[in-house]
This record gives sequence, C-alpha cells and structure tokens, in this order.
Amino acid sequence: MRELSNLHHLDVNGTNIAEMPVEMGRLKSLRTLTTFVVGKSNGSGIGELRELKHLGGKLSILKLQNVVDARDALQANLKHKKDLKELELAWGAEDVDDSQKEKDVLDKLQPCVNLEQLTIKFYGGTKFPNWLGDSSFSNIQVMHLSDCSYCWSMPPVGELPALKELYIKRMKFVKRIGVEFYGRNEGSPIQPFQSLEKLEFEEMPEWEEWIPSGSGGQYRLDFPCLVELILKKCPKLRGNLPCHMPYLEKLSVSGCGVLHYQRATTTAISSLNMYSYKSLEELKIEDGSQTSLLSVLETKFLSKLDIRNFVDIQCLPNINRLQYLALYDCPTLSSFPKDDLPTTLTSLHIYGCRRLEFLPHEMLAKLTSLERLGILESCDSMRTFPLGIFPKLWYLSFRKCENLESFSIEEGVDKNLRDLYISDCPNLVCFPLRGLPAPNLNHFMINGCNNLKSLPERIHTLTALRGLVIHDLPNLVSFAECGLPPNLRDFSIHNCCERLRPSSVGEYWGLQGLFSLADFSIGGRGSDDILERLFKEQLLPPNLHTLHINSLSSLKSLDRSGLGHLTSLQQLHISGCDSLEFLPRLRHLTCLQKIHIYSCPSLGFLPEEGLPPSLSLLSISDCSALEKRYENKTGQDWANISHIPCINIAGLCHYML
Repeated sequence: MRELSNLHHLDVNGTNIAEMPVEMGRLKSLRTLTTFVVGKSNGSGIGELRELKHLGGKLSILKLQNVVDARDALQANLKHKKDLKELELAWGAEDVDDSQKEKDVLDKLQPCVNLEQLTIKFYGGTKFPNWLGDSSFSNIQVMHLSDCSYCWSMPPVGELPALKELYIKRMKFVKRIGVEFYGRNEGSPIQPFQSLEKLEFEEMPEWEEWIPSGSGGQYRLDFPCLVELILKKCPKLRGNLPCHMPYLEKLSVSGCGVLHYQRATTTAISSLNMYSYKSLEELKIEDGSQTSLLSVLETKFLSKLDIRNFVDIQCLPNINRLQYLALYDCPTLSSFPKDDLPTTLTSLHIYGCRRLEFLPHEMLAKLTSLERLGILESCDSMRTFPLGIFPKLWYLSFRKCENLESFSIEEGVDKNLRDLYISDCPNLVCFPLRGLPAPNLNHFMINGCNNLKSLPERIHTLTALRGLVIHDLPNLVSFAECGLPPNLRDFSIHNCCERLRPSSVGEYWGLQGLFSLADFSIGGRGSDDILERLFKEQLLPPNLHTLHINSLSSLKSLDRSGLGHLTSLQQLHISGCDSLEFLPRLRHLTCLQKIHIYSCPSLGFLPEEGLPPSLSLLSISDCSALEKRYENKTGQDWANISHIPCINIAGLCHYML
C-alpha cells in the first residue's frame, strides 16, 4: 500500500481490518480516507496521519486505545486538516486502563474549526477537553457523543453557534445537566443553543436533574429554535424539562418512568401546556403511569399522537385536530374520547388494547377521512366489522382479533381500499358471499383463520388485484369457484387445500389463463396431489418467472416434463420436501437463473441431463445427500456444477471465475 503514492481515494468501510498497513503516511496524495484504524505495530500508529495534509470529507479514527503516548496523537495534526468536514473519534468498548491518558489523547486530537460534524464514541476520560464546545467551532452542525461512560458532566456545547442536531447516548455517570451544558459562563449574554433544532438523550441510567440555564431573565430561552426533543430510557429523570419552546413540533418521551410518575404539579409534563408548547404537532409517550401527562393534548396544533405502555389510562381525552393516532399496549384503556374521534383522523392503529370498546357504527361513519386502520390483539368485544363504510380507506389490517367472526357489507363501496390483511383470527367464519366491496383492491392476504370455510365467491371480479396470499386455512372448503382475478401477479397458497371441494380443485382456479402471473407459491397439507397434476397436465401459466414449492412432506418426485412449457422461468425454490427424490428436467429452461434447494434430505441427485447454461446461482442447504455429492472440489459430481458463477453449498459460497 505504501507504494501507491498517487492514490487519491481509499475506502475501507465494511472491512474488519485490525490496523492500517504500515507507512500509510507515504500516501501524501490522499484526498479521501474513510477510516484509519490505529494499530500497535510500528508504522501503523496514529502519527502516520501527519503527512496526509489534503484529507477531506469524512474521516473515522478507530481504536484510539492503541495510542501509546498522547504526544503521538498530536502528530496526527488534525488541527491543520482544513478540508475535513466530518470526524469520528472512537476508542474500543473495553474498560479504560488510564483515564488521564485518554483525556490527553482527545485533547491533542483537536480538529480544524472548519469541521461540520463530530462524533465521539467510547471515550474513557472523566471530562471533556476545553476545545470541545468552544465557540470558535462555528461550523459544527451535528454532534454525537456516545458511550462516554466515565464523564461526570456535559461539555459546553451550547456555545456552538451553528449546532443544529445533538445526540447524547449512554453517558452512564452523568447525574445532573446544568449550566455547564449551556455555556461556560453563567452570566454570558450569548444565547445558548441558538441554532439547535433536534436534541436527543438516550440510555442515561443515572441522570436525575435537568436544570435550566438560569440566566438571561424570563425572556431568555434555553432552546429558542428546538423543533424535536427525544428522551429515551432515562429512568431516574425527574423535575422540570426546559419550558417555553415556542417552535417545538415533535416530542418523544419513553422509558422515563420516574418522570412520568410525578404529580402534574411537579412533573416536566405539567409545563407542557398550550402556552409553552404551542407549536407541538407530534407527541409520543411510552411507559406512562399517569393520565396527567395527556394534558399536553390541549395544544391546538397536535396532529400525531402515539401512546405506548400506559398502565393507568381508561379513557382518551378529547383531541380536536388529530390526524394520526396509535395506541400500543394500554391494558386498562376501555373507551375512546366521549366526544368521538376527530373527523380529521387519517390513520388509526390499535395494538394490545384488549379492553378497548371498538367504535360504534355511528362514530365510524363520521371518520370520512380515515385512510389506514390496523387492529392487533385488541378490541375483544368486536364481533363484526363493516366494509364499505370508509370512502378514503386504502389500508385495512386485522391481526389476532380472536373474537372477530364476520364482515358485514354496508351500502357504500371502499373504492380506495388497496391493501387488506387478515391474520390469526380463529373465530372468523366467512366473508360476505357476494364479495368484497373494493374494486381497486391491490393486495389481499389472509392466514391463520382456522374456522374460515369460504372466501368471497366473486373474487374473480377484483380485476385490480395483483397479490393474493392464502395461508393456514385448514377448513377452507370453497375458494375461487369462478377462477382467480385475471390480472394477478403473485399468488401464494399454503395449508389450505386439505378440504377444498373437488370442483374447486379440479379447475385449479384457472391458473393456466393467468397470463400476468409471475410468482406462484404452493405447499403444505393437501397440496401434493394438486402440484402433481399441475405439472402432469402443464397447467401453470407459461409466463411464470418464479416458482416456490414448500413443505410437501409426501411428494416423492416431480413430473419430468412438468416444467417444460415454463420457458420464462427465472427462479426455482424448493424447500421442506422431506420425501422428494427426483427433480424434473431443467436444462431446456433457458431463462432459469437461480435454483434454491433447502431441507430436502431424500434428494440425492440433480437432473441427469444437467442444469441450464443460463444458471448464475445454485444454492443447496440442509440437504445432506446433495451436499456430499456436490461438495466443493471433493464431491463426486462437483465437475457437473463447477461452471456456475455462484455456488452456495451448506452456507459456503463459491464464486467461480
């Protein structure tokens, strides 16, 4: 490497390099060096950066624990590398042996004041050097301080005039954030954090107090431009958050249990009223224990509300202009607002709220703006759901709604409904026989509904349907009596064929006439006979690109000529076929590019005629007989596949040149 004297750009991202090649300092023409890993060997130390005067863009200096003498760090001469815009300084995650040495190293790695982004990770000193936070760094816009576990206090980053984003994570010993955070001098006339727009604290296990700057009088704001504030996993934080953030739009508080537990008169959230947070648009509260936190909902601009893990809330307060509402794991929540949900609501997601009484019909009819509705393990009292009631709904999902029995059809039509997903609703018995009132439905998935016996008879009328997934419906009797939607592109059916009536099975859903079908997947109980006949009578559409055959335990062989007409087939996936012994002819499939064979222990040979020359990937896993026969170089039939560009046998990938 040291001989590449004219090299301008060296990118070692994504490698596991342990240290840099020796004498990197001889590459004096380098303009870009993504990463410099400090080594212990002579010639790979940090001093090699001294001669790389033209480095620009982003530079990450890793394994700084390998710096033997702090004076070596000074030789890196970062202060005079004027073209560097982003700098990362990182030590290892190991325990610190010499805290003072690490402080000296960071002190001597002072970068040029032109820097725009700074990241410091796993620093082991007990305090930060004086240069960090100095106002002379007037171009720094983004700063990350992560895993500086031994620091007791914050650097005075409030003095950085251009700082827009600040992320502080896992500073384990910090108990108090006070005036030092805003600036060195308490009586300074300089406005702290004058440009800061986003502030995030995460995993601060000992942090208890957040004290305001206390200077500048009542008209002085600590964060005058802050738009987003995020607090995650600060379990001991209590007291007052900074108040009067006139431009705050997004607030997220999670894992701050003690803060949430305080009374409204003493908590930080008590100051979250329409006067101090008048611009708030998005609020996320997680791990709450007091409904007093929701007083912030009085802010008239709030449009997005996300409530998670609330254990002491029974009824939602009134929310006037809300557009997005997500309720996660609120076991005591039993009712929606008394004055109904706002008609402005476009997205409603309810997860893990079993006691919640679902909206009555008259309230549902008012949600004329609703576009997305998702219900998971919630609303146990819900027995039926009306379709055709929402004029703008395009996404509808039901998962693990154990007591849902049926869908009713209202007078209207869900003209915009494009995605319908139903999963693990064991008591769902049937759909309305006349079909789904959704002429523009694009994707339909239903699985895990053990008692479902039939799907809409007129499913073939859904001409816009492109994707259809039908899995784990063991009692399904009637399906696609009149055929499948004509424009279907992806069709997957698994564990659904055991009880299907002969008339349905005999017609095979009109597969042969689906000229748009590109991806077909079949498997599970009752599918063996269907697949054998599909192959024998060549009933799969000739334009098929991808074929998946899964979990057919009794299938022993595939008809040798069954794939002959699939001249467009590009991918073949076969998995979980324990009894499969023989594959069909494949060599004449001139478009076939990839073959994946998994968990077929009885399969001992690939086709005798060989594989098509178009094949670019062959992957075989958990197939003991095949793996032994086609093992790299040592297998008795390795020569038959060695021409394939990429071969993956039992997880070992070989690229043949």
